[in-house]
Amino acid sequence: MRISLSEKLILYFLLLGLGAICIISVFSFYSTRQALLTRTFDQLTSLRIVKKHTIELFFSDRIKDITILSESKDTKKMLEEFILSSGPTNPGAKKPNELQLSASFSQYLQKYRSLRGYFKSITILGPGMTGIHGNFDDRNTTLFSDTGFFRTAFQQNNSATGIVIADEILDKKSFLPEISMMADIREVPSQRSEGKIILEISVDAINTIMLNNNPESGLGQTGETYLVGRDYLMRSTSRFQPNSILHTKVRTTSAIDAFNDREGSVITNDYRNIPVLSSYSKLQIPGINWVILAEIDLKEAMVPIFKMRNSIIMLTTLIAIIFSLFVLIISKRITRPVIELKDAAIKVGKGQYDIHLPIQTKDEIGALTASFNSMAGQIKEKTDELQKERIARLRSLFDGEEMERQRLSRELHDGIGQLLIALKLRLESLVYSDNPKIKENIQEVKEMFDLTIDEIRRISNNLMPAVLEAFGTRIAIRNLCNETNEHTGIIFDFVSDGNLEDMHTNIKIYIFRIAQEAINNIVKHSAASEVKINLSRVKDSVTLTINDNGKGFDVEKAATGKGNGLHNIRERVGLLHGRIEIRSANGKGTQITVHVPVF
Repeated sequence: MRISLSEKLILYFLLLGLGAICIISVFSFYSTRQALLTRTFDQLTSLRIVKKHTIELFFSDRIKDITILSESKDTKKMLEEFILSSGPTNPGAKKPNELQLSASFSQYLQKYRSLRGYFKSITILGPGMTGIHGNFDDRNTTLFSDTGFFRTAFQQNNSATGIVIADEILDKKSFLPEISMMADIREVPSQRSEGKIILEISVDAINTIMLNNNPESGLGQTGETYLVGRDYLMRSTSRFQPNSILHTKVRTTSAIDAFNDREGSVITNDYRNIPVLSSYSKLQIPGINWVILAEIDLKEAMVPIFKMRNSIIMLTTLIAIIFSLFVLIISKRITRPVIELKDAAIKVGKGQYDIHLPIQTKDEIGALTASFNSMAGQIKEKTDELQKERIARLRSLFDGEEMERQRLSRELHDGIGQLLIALKLRLESLVYSDNPKIKENIQEVKEMFDLTIDEIRRISNNLMPAVLEAFGTRIAIRNLCNETNEHTGIIFDFVSDGNLEDMHTNIKIYIFRIAQEAINNIVKHSAASEVKINLSRVKDSVTLTINDNGKGFDVEKAATGKGNGLHNIRERVGLLHGRIEIRSANGKGTQITVHVPVF
């Protein structure tokens, strides 16, 4: 399939341009994607740090709250009333009943009602792990005996501050998660503990910090922050799964890395097995081994990227269309002068040389057009010269043929014609003659017939010597030298060397004619007395050298003269694809050397 130059230019430009556009688009897409991921990770990390600091500060404040409560006079007084109501009394002391104790505890709850947003209930334990319990919301009080939870919490109370934070557990009655803090109640800090105060932290308070459904908070529609305990169960409510505390398992890459004391960001699957961007770290809360995770769905995080991708595709398509139109116009402008040059070259090939293309640009194509115009002009000039030369050669050929006919006519008229007339007259004289010497006369007629035959043979040899065909070039040139010597007296020295017989017949004839033409020129023009001819063959080349001691001539003038001798020699050498060297000067003889390849 033939593809034009214009189509090639369009194809190459489109491939180059669209390739560059695609590379830039892909690079822009992935660079923007990485930048957006980095920004999203930074946002998650910032949010995670803020939430981590807030939750740690929350527990720090709750530790302060329970410390203040454990050291307050009200708490100690409430403990005294409980101990007084549950144990033996001193003589004369009034023992409060359960109703009075409940009323006092309700007043106590009312006094610290400001803690309601952080704590759900307060429990005061006396000796024997029995105590009184009340909720901030309804201010109902309850007396109870020892429970397994408080005994466990008491056994864990070995911290330096005397404060124990019990990790979340499910209440056996309500099946709701509970997290409690316990501190000693002492009359004097150095004294042995007289009782315990237990505050149940409100899970809602923790969820208020961790759970945020506002899309403008930086978490979008799918982002969330949550807490995970060492058992890989959630310690705060999931945004997507209700009742997730102590029920939803979060054994993800982020949680595992966080519990291994590492922090960072990663793309992974969350507890729902959905790809997310996750930022994680461990919390620093005394007595609690929790980690915090801030996550957002990868799909939502990539929404701006997808929008940008679509924009890039649309922009790329638009640029590609504009670029294609631009390339089409430019390619047409570039290829139009080339096509004009091609069409003009076809016309020149058909012989139309009167062509002149307009030069429309000043670049390489303009220079090429100018060169083409110059070439077309030169071809026209050379063609005209060749035509004139062809006409001149045809005229020379016809003139040569006419001269050859005239020569043959002269030779036939002057030679054979005269001999035949003489024979006729002689025979007529014999018819009417009474000469007794008739035999002698017949002998004279016979001799005249021999002369006629010799003259015919001479003319035939000049046309095509039989000895050339029968005995080859070497003998033919030698006989030519001998005959010329007999007729002119010029001394010829002919030497030959090498294999001259396996050459093509045309080469033999042409070499003979070159030698014949050179000898005729010597006889007619040189006034030479001696001629040396050397014919040799070396490998695939035949060399003919002819030297005479004649008067010589001006080679340059002879090249522009009207003589046909040297012209005929050059023509024959050219037909043999050979080369000729002519050396001559006035008064110094002439040397002609011809080199002819043998194929």
